Amino acid sequence: MDAKGYSRIPRELCYWITFLAEALPLRSVGTFIELLIGAMLTPAGFVTEAYLVVTMRNHWSSYYKWLQKGRWSWLGLSRQFVRLILKVVKQEVIHLVIDDTLTLRASKKAPGSQIHHQHGNKPNLAQYVRGQCWVSLAWVIRREKQPVALPLLTRLVPGISNTGKRVAAKTLIRAVYR
Repeated sequence: MDAKGYSRIPRELCYWITFLAEALPLRSVGTFIELLIGAMLTPAGFVTEAYLVVTMRNHWSSYYKWLQKGRWSWLGLSRQFVRLILKVVKQEVIHLVIDDTLTLRASKKAPGSQIHHQHGNKPNLAQYVRGQCWVSLAWVIRREKQPVALPLLTRLVPGISNTGKRVAAKTLIRAVYR
């Protein structure tokens, strides 16, 4: 493992990881912890980088299968994260933020891929681009006078159906706070 500059893991972090792992089946906990620690040590937090920065026990395909087809719940993990935030962060008012992000795609076969108006007015992009629209839900907290957004859940807006961004956002809120 390449952990330059990291000599100790704070006790709170160990508690938080253990608390989150309670939402998972016992056989998934090791895989979850390996990927989580790897993602925290990488600058971008991508799964491939997490796999490369930590000496993993299993082959890459095992982690891919666990993320794609594993018998664990993203919603359960997200709800457990909300419980953790409620325990750790003492706030009288909860501020939720909803954001939509366009991920550019070249393929028409990508799930949810369709033509979108490019609102950023970037000079190197056309006015209309092919992409996927993702709606994210985050909890905003104050940390030393600076707001910090803690992402809770993200959903791909379907490209075929009539479901809009608002409906997707309402679904995310209902899913996390049940």
